[in-house]
Amino acid sequence: MRIRELTLRPFRNFAAIRLSFAADHVLIFGPNGRGKSNILEAISYLSIGKSVRGAKDRHVVPHGEDFFDIRALCTDGRRDQQLRVFYSKKEGKKAFVDASSLPRVSELLGTFRTVHFSPEDVSLVLRFPAQRRRLLDILIAQSSVAYLRYMQRYYRVLAQRNHLLRTAKKSSHGLVDSQVMEPWNAQLVDLGAQLRLHRLDALNKLSAPFARYYGRFALAGEEAGVVYQGTKEQDLEAFRVELRGSLSRRREQEAQIGHTLCGPHRDDLKFTLDKEQADIYASEGQLRTVLISWKLAEARYMEEQTGRQPVLLLDDAFSELDSGRIGELLVIVGEFEQVIATSPQEPNTRQAARFESIDLQK
Repeated sequence: MRIRELTLRPFRNFAAIRLSFAADHVLIFGPNGRGKSNILEAISYLSIGKSVRGAKDRHVVPHGEDFFDIRALCTDGRRDQQLRVFYSKKEGKKAFVDASSLPRVSELLGTFRTVHFSPEDVSLVLRFPAQRRRLLDILIAQSSVAYLRYMQRYYRVLAQRNHLLRTAKKSSHGLVDSQVMEPWNAQLVDLGAQLRLHRLDALNKLSAPFARYYGRFALAGEEAGVVYQGTKEQDLEAFRVELRGSLSRRREQEAQIGHTLCGPHRDDLKFTLDKEQADIYASEGQLRTVLISWKLAEARYMEEQTGRQPVLLLDDAFSELDSGRIGELLVIVGEFEQVIATSPQEPNTRQAARFESIDLQK
């Protein structure tokens, strides 16, 4: 599916703006502060129902307003589809497909898929475990309704289990009665095993394209990889056994701390360069290239899982890349059906040959 029109009334710094994406490869340019990143964030809202930058909905509402409204015309080549995400401080958030309100905003996932690169993510994603988990969860949830449901249920169970642990910690006895805790443990084990199974399956499929894309940018012989940390097992029943054992071993420690200490919400994935941790040993340029390569691999993974390419959103991806890597990225852009990129500068000759441009100063 491709996006053809975007209307914001209002959103972030825009009181009202309407953009047309008649071309499949578009470069939005203008000085910093004009709202280029906000446009890509708004497009992402239509695919995941929330800010890809991690902002709370109320923080996206423009100053002096009490709502935001994002609308788009999309097409799959055969039929058009109207998408909308609306939020107000009084009514909350709603999502619409062809003017019909969805029962839950999360049901928007899978309707219109995007992959989003932002330079802000280079430090956030590559240096903080929670952001790396979020990176993987957003990707798989856009590709698998089952994963989304498992994840929603898992975090509901986790919240209830943590509530029991906190309540017990405040009491005189400390430990939660095993008969009370067992139903929550059983659900956490089963749902946690499903999440790990989906995550490892996704990483197995992502590893090869990720390494290939990085190889197109990097010095000869430099190899990128990704490692999942949190389990040594490889099948569903083994995940269940492992997680149940971890919960049993850490029962007293959890009682002392008051929250759940093991499970997929604590797992991590590490990016590597030549088998060394990228976040420790890589330069800023290497880290940026790692994340760009990962995002390109994400797009291929989504295409493989769903049969349709997502829209690739590249926020200021060309900055701080050398001439050779910029040239390779421009070649790769041509291999995707729709790419919307941003730049603080007018397109140069090479970019102009690949992109139609939108000047935000006009």
